[in-house]
Amino acid sequence: MTAADREHPNSGLRVEYPPPRPPIVRSTGETPSERYLAELADKSFLRLWSYPNAFIDKKQSGKGDGKELCDLLVICGDHVLIFSDKSIAWPHGNELPLAWKRWARRSIAKSVAQIRGAQRWIEQFPDRIFIDRQCTHKLPIALPPLDRRKIHGIVVALGAGKISMEHFGGGVGSLAIVPEIKGDQHWTDDSVPLTIGDVSPDGPFIHVLDDATLDILLRELDTITDFTSYLTKKEAFIRSGRLIGAGGDEDLLAYYMKTMSAAGEHDFAKPDGTAFGDGEHVSLDPGIFADLMQHPQYLAKKQADRVSYAWDQLLDSFINTILDGTSIVPEGQPNSVAYQERAVRHMALVSRFQRRLMGEGLIGAFRKSLQHERFTRSFVPGPTDPDQETAFFFMTIALPSFPLPGGYEQYRQGRGSMLEAYAYALLEKHPNLRRVIGIAREPAAQPAGVGVSEDLLMLEDVVWSEELKAKLAERKKLYNIMTEGNYTQQPARGNEFPEVLSRNGLRPVKSTLRERLHSAAKSRREAARRKK
Repeated sequence: MTAADREHPNSGLRVEYPPPRPPIVRSTGETPSERYLAELADKSFLRLWSYPNAFIDKKQSGKGDGKELCDLLVICGDHVLIFSDKSIAWPHGNELPLAWKRWARRSIAKSVAQIRGAQRWIEQFPDRIFIDRQCTHKLPIALPPLDRRKIHGIVVALGAGKISMEHFGGGVGSLAIVPEIKGDQHWTDDSVPLTIGDVSPDGPFIHVLDDATLDILLRELDTITDFTSYLTKKEAFIRSGRLIGAGGDEDLLAYYMKTMSAAGEHDFAKPDGTAFGDGEHVSLDPGIFADLMQHPQYLAKKQADRVSYAWDQLLDSFINTILDGTSIVPEGQPNSVAYQERAVRHMALVSRFQRRLMGEGLIGAFRKSLQHERFTRSFVPGPTDPDQETAFFFMTIALPSFPLPGGYEQYRQGRGSMLEAYAYALLEKHPNLRRVIGIAREPAAQPAGVGVSEDLLMLEDVVWSEELKAKLAERKKLYNIMTEGNYTQQPARGNEFPEVLSRNGLRPVKSTLRERLHSAAKSRREAARRKK
């Protein structure tokens, strides 16, 4: 036995694992704008669910390459996002109305047609979507069932940002929003330049993101749940007839972020949280988003969100092994992407604010892991959490200091057994839950030459029998899991927009985020009236 073996007798670095399955090779985009869109999507929606340049096996006489379905396809949970990118240079040298009409037809109208075609193909041929031009590798992520599927079409129209800032005398370069403009009215002779309404009124709503709002939305709504919640509520708001107009999608986003519905969710409600009544409408002045960016509570939110990316890092570690084919699958479980993706999908569906609470818990658990041979922290939904069916827990188990007969593999098998027992115990303790997702690994700090691994387990829709209950009781006693005195439950608390102190640090700021933005919008309206 070498000195290293004596020092680390159960090192995982000496384990020989089976050959990996073939990796999933994704496109990274074929044009500069497609590559940029792919990078943004990877940061917001993560690589396992984002597929640039998806194709369909519709070939010329059965030969050649497939036909492009869309520039980016994102599938996660019940949502399907279809992006069409038409980055068209602005036709300089023309009067604004003519230039707009030509640009909008090429960049927006063609993308709308592509998205409509992609929607039809997905509905009719969901099993004929590929991630390579030769159509040899099928989309590895299953589409959600038709009865739950929610498709969002998104046009990425780049090229008018500079003209927009010149035309509107400032701003971020976004296109204005006027919902009463519909369909072909966007690019006919009497169209309103640099203004977007409902570009596809006869079908599912299609969003138009521009030079500014593509970045803004994917930066501020950088989880699939936050992004699709905004899209869903924006679609309903624009088609409700309540919105007269807005300076741009960024101002719609600011209004959405600062307004909470009676249900406690971000929404396009009235400032007091109630729904709009008959005959009530709203017009959003330009600049609401700029005010939001400067508000102390918004800045405090961004600072508080930094801890949430601990959840993203943990999630990304599982995504990496799934994509490169190196996931270690416990005996008896299928080694397929579809099976392995289920648990990480629920991790990805956690919103940014919930990730902040869980990130704080993860970092705290890592600190505790240095003091305990075994430490577990669970995240059970509270009464106001949006997902009442899913709980998570994080477990650390130290490597024994003495040699195990089976070495690291024996340690990992024992760790997996404890992980499973705790998952069942959590489901038993909280019968309202539908699923539990558990993560186990070594404590935070491991010496060089030892290695670290993570195990991921999901239990869902468990059918309880007397035999299963009896077996669980034995394992709970064996592992000392959730026994009297060793389990405490504390709710995770937090404020999405934290209260902040004034600069002298003695008292809270006088106005809340909502009050300050409302006051700023009122001041701009009064200033405009005085000019008249």
